[in-house]
Amino acid sequence: MQSLEVRLDPARFIRSHRSTIVNLDHVMELRTDDAEKQGVVLRNGTRLPLGRGRREAIEQALGNR
Repeated sequence: MQSLEVRLDPARFIRSHRSTIVNLDHVMELRTDDAEKQGVVLRNGTRLPLGRGRREAIEQALGNR
C-alpha cells in the first residue's frame, strides 16, 4: 500500500486507513456512527474505514480544496 501511495498525487489522494486510499474528489463526508466507528462516505454512498489518527489529515486536505 505504501508503494502505491507514494506514486499518487497527494493533492488528490490520501490514506484514510492502513488498507485504504481515497480520492478526495469523491469524498462526501466523514462520519462517526453510534458505536463510535469512523468512516469516509463517498458521493456514491460507499463507506470506507477511517483510521483513528487520520481524520484530522483528511479534514485538512478537504479544507485546502
